[in-house]
Amino acid sequence: MDTARESARRWEPMFQSFSWPLALRMAAAAEIGSAQRVLDVGCGIGDPTLQVAVLVGPHGRVLGLDIAEDMIAIARERAAALGLAHAEFRAEDVTRADLPEASFDAVLGRWSLIYLEDVPRVLERLRRYLVPGGRIAITAWAPPEVNPWFTLPHQALARVRQVPPPDPSVPGVFHLSSDGALARALVGAGFQTVGQERVVLSQLAHDGAEFWRMMADTAGPLAPLIEGLAPTEREGVAADVAGRLERYRAGDVLRIPAQAQLAWGRA
Repeated sequence: MDTARESARRWEPMFQSFSWPLALRMAAAAEIGSAQRVLDVGCGIGDPTLQVAVLVGPHGRVLGLDIAEDMIAIARERAAALGLAHAEFRAEDVTRADLPEASFDAVLGRWSLIYLEDVPRVLERLRRYLVPGGRIAITAWAPPEVNPWFTLPHQALARVRQVPPPDPSVPGVFHLSSDGALARALVGAGFQTVGQERVVLSQLAHDGAEFWRMMADTAGPLAPLIEGLAPTEREGVAADVAGRLERYRAGDVLRIPAQAQLAWGRA
């Protein structure tokens, strides 16, 4: 097994504890229920695809798309281990995916559309995949100031390297992070009954060192910046991050705040 797959497996439980509240809210916003057909865009190692597969049951169907072959391989293994034969995964780019129109009851996109250049065009494509009245639920991160899980390591990195500040106007971590931005994008793509809310999350870690190892091991948004560090720089940044995160200690764990934006609509 290669390093990327080993890392994904190692940190899967930690990421699950962080992201499951958002998966549940997305499923509720998209009104997902028994026997529905659901498309999950940018599914990674199978989230929230697998959670949704449980909700739709064996008479439903869930299709997860992601451009990363390694992630799709893990998603398939996880589905097989859980006995979710009705969950299918494809290594495919949603901007070029050839899917039948009106073939899904719901579409989900968790932290995936924010990395795309032409979000309005992709949303229009996703609307065509939905049956009339079908639901969509998409997410972005909330603004940087409420996401110290990213900003504190970013500040520590900025002490040793020139790193660009987060820019919500371009594809990336905080693209579409302002209140109402996702909802406006949905309205512009022709969706109806649109709404948006923030979802409060907590990243749990035993200590700053564990959190840093997860950020460094996984292909997360800080990975390109971390990869360029010399060993001594990496050690210094890791220690800096650990110190900055201690303010979030709650007993024997760190509870690092995070917030996501969730928007929904109807085709």
